[in-house]
Amino acid sequence: MLRAVTVGDLAYARTQRFQSRVNRALAAVEAAAARGKIGVSYSGGKDSTCTLHVVRQIAPDVATAFYDSGCEHPGTYEMVEHYHVATIRPQMSLPEMCRYGGYWGYATPTDRDARFAFFDWLVAEPSERFVAENGLQVMAMGLRAGESSGRRMSARKRGELYRVKSGLWHLCPLAVWEDDDVWGYIASQDLRYNAAYDRMAQSGLPRRAWRVGLLLGICAANMGRLAWLRQTEPELWRALYAEFPLIARYT
Repeated sequence: MLRAVTVGDLAYARTQRFQSRVNRALAAVEAAAARGKIGVSYSGGKDSTCTLHVVRQIAPDVATAFYDSGCEHPGTYEMVEHYHVATIRPQMSLPEMCRYGGYWGYATPTDRDARFAFFDWLVAEPSERFVAENGLQVMAMGLRAGESSGRRMSARKRGELYRVKSGLWHLCPLAVWEDDDVWGYIASQDLRYNAAYDRMAQSGLPRRAWRVGLLLGICAANMGRLAWLRQTEPELWRALYAEFPLIARYT
């Protein structure tokens, strides 16, 4: 059966280009460790899995947290358990917010006029809790320049380690990595990865489009994740469709 990791990934991991990028990532983590206590924001995806492993090479006991939106791939929850990642739940989950405000066609909302700052509820506030409870000075994330023009500009301007307005340092050790580097690292380290990627590979989805994350987010819809979900995880898709029928517009 087709898998996300290939023999070619293992061959690529032997190249000088790959080793150079791994060494650069490790150097960034060492520089971050000199700034203070590091924490890792973990999503269950391929990039954050590599980030966690790289950081643990330098700081084995690094604090790690997964912000549970309440609407993730089943494989994501398996990854959180496998890598012993702490779970932080927002005050309201994504499905709860969608039900409350009648998003995605939910039939009996509490307040149809309700509006939520989803990022603030699902990421910013849990992240602030994680930082405060663990006394962190550095937050490591699996962001890569190749994923968007904004991230590309940020990587060029600020590099892998930079300070934000709050005084917290942001560490993106994979900033210059490409898809081949990520999968080469997973192959060379024999890392467990999200089972969703195997299903993506088997469905014929191009590797560059392999993403896991929020299943009800508008970004996921616009990027075609709901269409893929309907094809590869039909039971999960039907469960979401039963409550949020407007997702069918994106499949």
